[in-house]
Amino acid sequence: MSVQFYIILNEHAGSGHAKEVWPAIKQQLDAAAVPYEVAVSEYPNHAILLSEQFAKQLPDTPHQDRVVLAVGGDGTLHQAINGLTRLPRHYRIPVAYIPIGSGNDFARGVGMAMDWQTALKQVIQCTHATDIDIGSYDETIKQERGVFTNNLGIGFDAAIISQANQSKAKVWLNKHHLGSLSYLASALSVYYNQTGFTLTVHVGNQRDIYPNAFLVTTTNHPYFGGGVGIAPGATVHDHQLHLVVIEKPNFFKLIWLALRLVFKRHLTSKAVHYYQASNIHLTVPSIEYGQLDGEEMGGRFFDVYVGVTQYPFWFDTTI
Repeated sequence: MSVQFYIILNEHAGSGHAKEVWPAIKQQLDAAAVPYEVAVSEYPNHAILLSEQFAKQLPDTPHQDRVVLAVGGDGTLHQAINGLTRLPRHYRIPVAYIPIGSGNDFARGVGMAMDWQTALKQVIQCTHATDIDIGSYDETIKQERGVFTNNLGIGFDAAIISQANQSKAKVWLNKHHLGSLSYLASALSVYYNQTGFTLTVHVGNQRDIYPNAFLVTTTNHPYFGGGVGIAPGATVHDHQLHLVVIEKPNFFKLIWLALRLVFKRHLTSKAVHYYQASNIHLTVPSIEYGQLDGEEMGGRFFDVYVGVTQYPFWFDTTI
């Protein structure tokens, strides 16, 4: 089946790296005679609007030959899928992805190539869509709902993202393909400012209260923060979400936890609590930072229900 790609290009992804490599991507698309049209994301959340408008133009029929291709980072992919899912469709429009962002955790999580050249081949040589798990969320206080491909985080990781996004060093580090270091530098600063907070976790008939929660990450695959394996056993095919709750450690325990995290041994630590479930309910009665796929949610109270759904993706990781 011949498909046409609707490309959503975020030139700012990877601190401008996407803009630098786009001419080479275009050259390869043209050389392969791939039919496509391009829409440039020009401001925050513009990709949501672009993909939503694109979906409105297509009939809800089973014989689809159009694929939305997000060229950028995890945030660009997040916005594209959220735009495509705003209106109910029986036949969903497949989405593809070329990872050119700071973290590119979704590519890691699904086994895509991390270099754009191979990733592009995995997309344009694909012959059919494959359903992959994504997370869904319903935040009742601000009445927001949507989906996420990577993770929903409250507390430490979200505060790191907020600070890293404001960091001037992030631009330089991204240009030298060291974007993950901007998160590490921000982590040390955030640690001293992030206090423990009360978290209630509801899973089935179980309710657990943590009075000193520090990092709360609900993830769809192993990675967050640019390749950190927060949930080593998670996969995008297990129909489960993986919740990791870390209570605030002192500085020396934080270093010890970080080392255990590197070697994927952190889940056995006393300060770490781990859940696997298809539906999880989280409440936080204090104002904390939140993030979705690296996109800032801002500081807020939380009463959020998270679950698992599936979405069709257009890439072949065997290529």
